[in-house]
Amino acid sequence: MSNFDDLLDSTLDDLDDLPSFEPYPVGAHKVLATLAFKNIKTNEGEAPDAIELAFSYLEAVELADAQAEAPKAESKCSILFMLDNEFGRGNLKKCAMPLQAALGTASIRSTVEECNDVECIIMTSLRKDKNDPDKIYLQVKEIAVV
Repeated sequence: MSNFDDLLDSTLDDLDDLPSFEPYPVGAHKVLATLAFKNIKTNEGEAPDAIELAFSYLEAVELADAQAEAPKAESKCSILFMLDNEFGRGNLKKCAMPLQAALGTASIRSTVEECNDVECIIMTSLRKDKNDPDKIYLQVKEIAVV
């Protein structure tokens, strides 16, 4: 849509569908990766600081289940690294190392600040929430910068 009047004169069918925000299926995916600092607010107040690794989907490289449907282009998904525990810091290290190497940065801060829409191949799996099996989370097993 070129301007607001054009948008108002269009129909709802003319609008693009909302990109999905759900875990990608198990497999290898080409994505754009972006790191960002996050301060999570909860009902109890502010949670510890975190770093988010957000993905925008480009295409499927290989899906583990040939019957699985690849996400639509630009579908969003992310993982959150809570920095108050060793698992969050360890997963951040595993995921950020290839990004840091490709960007040529030295500190975590500079890596997060420089990592914006970096084209990558990610290998993914899924895990269920231990308290709610209906919640499924993306796990990134490996990242390769393209």
